[in-house]
Amino acid sequence: MVDISDPVMEYHTATSHSRGHLFGRPSLRGAMPLPFKLYQGIEHYRFPQGAVLPDIPLASVFAPRPLAGHGDIFQLVGNICNLAAGITRVRYQTDGSLFHFRTVPSAGALYPTELFIAVQNIVGLYDGLYHYLPLEHTLARLRTGRVFGPLAGTDPIVRVYVTSLFQRSSWKYGARAYRYCLLDAGHMIENVLLAATIQGGSAVCDPDFNDRLVNRFLCVDPDFEGCLAQIHSLGCSPQADVDDSVPTVTDSLAQFSRSPMKTGLPESLLAMHRAASSFARCPVPKPKETELPELSLPPHDIRMPAADALVARRSHRNFVRRQVPVAALTDILSFLCQEMETGCTHAVQIEVIAGENSGMEPGHYRMDRVRRAMVAIRGGHFMAEMAKMCLDQGWLAECALHIVFTADLGTLSRQCGPRAYRYAHLEAGRLGQRVYLAATAKHLGACGIGAFFDDEAVSILSLPPGHALLYLVGVGPIKR
Repeated sequence: MVDISDPVMEYHTATSHSRGHLFGRPSLRGAMPLPFKLYQGIEHYRFPQGAVLPDIPLASVFAPRPLAGHGDIFQLVGNICNLAAGITRVRYQTDGSLFHFRTVPSAGALYPTELFIAVQNIVGLYDGLYHYLPLEHTLARLRTGRVFGPLAGTDPIVRVYVTSLFQRSSWKYGARAYRYCLLDAGHMIENVLLAATIQGGSAVCDPDFNDRLVNRFLCVDPDFEGCLAQIHSLGCSPQADVDDSVPTVTDSLAQFSRSPMKTGLPESLLAMHRAASSFARCPVPKPKETELPELSLPPHDIRMPAADALVARRSHRNFVRRQVPVAALTDILSFLCQEMETGCTHAVQIEVIAGENSGMEPGHYRMDRVRRAMVAIRGGHFMAEMAKMCLDQGWLAECALHIVFTADLGTLSRQCGPRAYRYAHLEAGRLGQRVYLAATAKHLGACGIGAFFDDEAVSILSLPPGHALLYLVGVGPIKR
């Protein structure tokens, strides 16, 4: 029974896939939206190419370190943008068009996530607000002036904003697209944090802000685009306010949020986003310790440089059922146990389905991130059943692991209000990006899945009432 007074459970249930009923708009596939936000008639600043990045192993990426690059903050900002959202390679499609692969995955390769940066006191850039265009590796200047105020001092200040253009995803996925927009944003948030950290720039994700004020500062149309997180980086504290009276370069910036497509956003998607825009800090306690026997995870040993992993990351589906050294998989799982710096962490529970080629006893496990351990729930062979649950995508049965992210949406909504829906999906996306990067560093394939039969997921994973599967990432060896 769905609590119709709870917008979280109402939306999540209403957008659930079931056999014979999938969300989407296949009739519109001939009018695919452009995957880049192009600010026309506005001055752009090009970052230098060929930057040398710090050689920091992924295993130690979260450790604090001094600022890299001899204080060239302009280059540091360019590196953050490029590693977080940049283009890694280009492929010609059969119709002659170009497809641009990026450092972040995206549901349906629709890329609804956008990056904005507010800066002050940086040599080579006017003080102001900028939008990053990965197609050209440039910044478009949207506001000019001391956005952090005249009393903010003379040290460099950098804050990153992650937004989503919902219609890029809803064009294909209908009302369910809000889930994918949040997961996509989580992937990019994690990239921003890692890209800043490896260069010695501090970075803290902040999902708690006044949506109306931030969207107004970013000059976006909230009926089409919304900020989902701000990341306080170099010299920027969460208490640093921005001044939206700093002049914009033109009065028509909001129009660039609007799609030329005639179809609007699904009303249920907009309603969920408006409900989730309510301000509420999330007091989620850390999970209670389990009394079941545990399998301890050793410290991870992931030596590939983090920058290389960010650039090399791909979504792979060509899995092969080949034995994997168990140490490679436990390194990936251990990497997920790194504490997140802030926000509604521990909103997400991690569970693992181990296949017969994982080197682990096949079965269903639950992770305890605090204790760096796995708890065996039940033994058995579940990979084929999980693949059927994921819209009958048989290739998923060849994976060594399915790492799944679930949440008690009912309790989260009661504790934190509708904004908890954003918290949970953003955290799932961030964790999913960690899986991608660790798998890449271990020379394994990974692929994220947000489309599944929700009712079957509840049954297969034995989820209690109010709990839901948010995301799944398959991991394993691939055909080379």
